[in-house]
Amino acid sequence: MGVKFDSPLSLSNLERKTTMCAKRCFSFCFILSLTLTSAMAAEFNPVWNASRLREASTFSAQDKIAGTHYFYWYDYPDYHFFENAERTDDYLQDHFPNPEMVSFNSVVWHKQELQNCVDAGLDFILPVYWGVVDNYFADGLVFSVQGLGALQRAITERALEGKPSPKIGLFYDTSTLLPGVRGEAGNAEKYDLRTGIGKDLFYRTIRDFFYQVHPKNWACVDRRPLVVLYGSGFAKYHDGSLFDYVYQKFEQDFGGIRPYIIRDNSWGGKTEGVTSWGAALSGPQIFDRVAQIGAGYNDTAVNGRSTPIRQREEGNFYRWSWNQVLNSQARIVLIETWNEMHEGTSICESKEYGRTYIELTRYYVDRFKSNLPGEESITLEFPEPVHRPASDVGAEYKDAQMVKATLGAGGKEEGLWLVKGQPDGPVQNATQGGSPCAQTPSAGHTYMYFSIADPFLFDATEPVRVTYTYWDAGFDRHVFQYDSHDPNAVLKGAYKDHAAVLCTNTNTWKTVSIELTDARFVNRQNGASDFRFAVMNGALAIKDVAVHKINSVADGVR
Repeated sequence: MGVKFDSPLSLSNLERKTTMCAKRCFSFCFILSLTLTSAMAAEFNPVWNASRLREASTFSAQDKIAGTHYFYWYDYPDYHFFENAERTDDYLQDHFPNPEMVSFNSVVWHKQELQNCVDAGLDFILPVYWGVVDNYFADGLVFSVQGLGALQRAITERALEGKPSPKIGLFYDTSTLLPGVRGEAGNAEKYDLRTGIGKDLFYRTIRDFFYQVHPKNWACVDRRPLVVLYGSGFAKYHDGSLFDYVYQKFEQDFGGIRPYIIRDNSWGGKTEGVTSWGAALSGPQIFDRVAQIGAGYNDTAVNGRSTPIRQREEGNFYRWSWNQVLNSQARIVLIETWNEMHEGTSICESKEYGRTYIELTRYYVDRFKSNLPGEESITLEFPEPVHRPASDVGAEYKDAQMVKATLGAGGKEEGLWLVKGQPDGPVQNATQGGSPCAQTPSAGHTYMYFSIADPFLFDATEPVRVTYTYWDAGFDRHVFQYDSHDPNAVLKGAYKDHAAVLCTNTNTWKTVSIELTDARFVNRQNGASDFRFAVMNGALAIKDVAVHKINSVADGVR
């Protein structure tokens, strides 16, 4: 199978010899083997020679720069516009002004989006990459390689017209690590990124993206191409050796250059920066060098979703978020997102908002780069995040005095569920002290989410007791955060902290009992959950959790 692109994914010396030039822009024809193995990958020679690599421009680590996640998986009307074959079930929350021109294959569409990014003052875009190593042309995934070609043709044409374009970094959508996404029939086992096979798969996704993007288009910080990672929950295990491997292999394949990696905070290990997905819903995520913000979140157009809603407040949520960044030490701002229309996080031009968010972005990017502080005169009052209505799932627990969950292999959930698949809440089965449990990955900061059956408690007005058993080793501290009635807590009470629990490294199981007088539990946390454990620096293992009504006599609790 052969496809002609503007971007070379050179998978052999023979394929590399097929490169050709035309009309002052690079154009390449290459063949991808769908049965490529990692052993073959070890024989690759670098695709970019030294002269090409020298064409990469760069930002300084001291510069203030801003970019956004660029979703390019659309192709009207067939790709990501409708949920049914009849094209009657629209599952976009935000809408393109001219959907008929939207396509990852359209140079014209990319050129318009690039111009709008320039108008917004953005320095780089992060194509949300779904390039599945060894299966690039799978149905629904081919946009990742084809779209990069059209995107770069658009940049080249704009350059010939004397127009600037933002640079290109990688947003590695790590959900493509899942065997189901990769098209591995019959394989449900997640990859262990501590193994050679897992590391190689992870790395080749990064390598192949930058094989396809010409160095002159790279977004670089201190001459190092920018890589931003999504959550770690799509891998079975990982540790810090993963990034050591990526740095080493990238240097081998790209003339001694190392990538500039900004990892989601669910990843363990050391990289150049840290961020966290979910700012469009939960508010600014601000770390030492990197801040991530968004304009709001609403995915109700997508069937089966149960995420809370973050109203835009006529732009005030976005303004407020930017002002937190202006008062921080951040040097890099990631805006979530340019055009994820399904989840209502877009700042691009849309039918709903016109160019409002392009203009707002330009205003605040200019202030950011001018080192101006937040506008203290802006005082915002946000209503609580809109929550999902009560569900009748778990109706059998309506009159119960307690719901509980035992976790890990063989565990049982009785009206209390561990929320899985939440990007900032990756969990896995584990064993500690001989007991099965659920455990977060070892990371700087991550979460474990739980949801209570609505018929048991919803919009609670009575006091409750939460008990849980955790393994006292492997982390610095954790905090129980719950959906409350407290209007002064984060997001109108959706994330209220209880006292932190410090790790004393006794390597024993310990039980905590918490009494809450203002619990609300109306599904306002991420993933429509009711409470979570925020884990700092390390991995938290929990083997059981229960929620009791205070007058309960279950388990001897009164």
